[in-house]
Amino acid sequence: MNDAAALRAPIRHRDALHLERTVSLGAQAAAALTLRGLREKEAFTLVDAEGTAFRASITSLGKAGAEALVYERMALSPEPPVALTLIVAVLARQRMLGVLQKATELGVARIVPVITARSVQADGLAHEKVHAWPAQVLRACKQSRRASVPELCAARPIADVLDTLGAAPQARRFVLDDRPHTPADGTAPASVQDHGVVLAVGPEGGFDEAERAAFGAHGFEGVRLGGRILRAETAVLVGLTLLQRSFGDYRGL
Repeated sequence: MNDAAALRAPIRHRDALHLERTVSLGAQAAAALTLRGLREKEAFTLVDAEGTAFRASITSLGKAGAEALVYERMALSPEPPVALTLIVAVLARQRMLGVLQKATELGVARIVPVITARSVQADGLAHEKVHAWPAQVLRACKQSRRASVPELCAARPIADVLDTLGAAPQARRFVLDDRPHTPADGTAPASVQDHGVVLAVGPEGGFDEAERAAFGAHGFEGVRLGGRILRAETAVLVGLTLLQRSFGDYRGL
């Protein structure tokens, strides 16, 4: 785990935690709190040596360390049991702000904005307030009590992202499409617990034929969401919910 990943990971305490106790945290935890934009008297999620999540309030915070008062034991972990990666085409009219917020609340571990044939292009990214994307993710982490901060990647062409995935361990891969297809090579994906799950969602109008073929060649399974045409941002929410229901911590009625 590199330094950036360590700071995004859940903040942990070396011992078992108890309510109404003040605990000391080291420099790395203090840096992680700062990354989250937290200040004294603000609350955050802290995980103890037994893997139990607690809410704690910062009583002091500096570069060398921090102290926090533990005040609530969480009934459930705010982190899903499987790592979810969202590949999403950059949407116009600043709708990415809402997508980033909701995807974070729904538990993604990694968000990969991509430029596709029908998405916002590279020269239009500034208009979509790319500079505001990281802060949107942090606000959603606070609201949803996330213990970790999702990795937010820089927007890049879809071909580059798929090439990178090709060299990575085989996660279970899905692409939302109105014309489902099966992986081109017929190989069975590895366990989601080992390598996670990837969901790809296109822009308005969907992926073009070349992009669809590329997803098939990289082992993506096509998923159709009923007979209605959904807005891209709606498709993101529905797709992530389905993955959480199938592989994560959502439970049916």
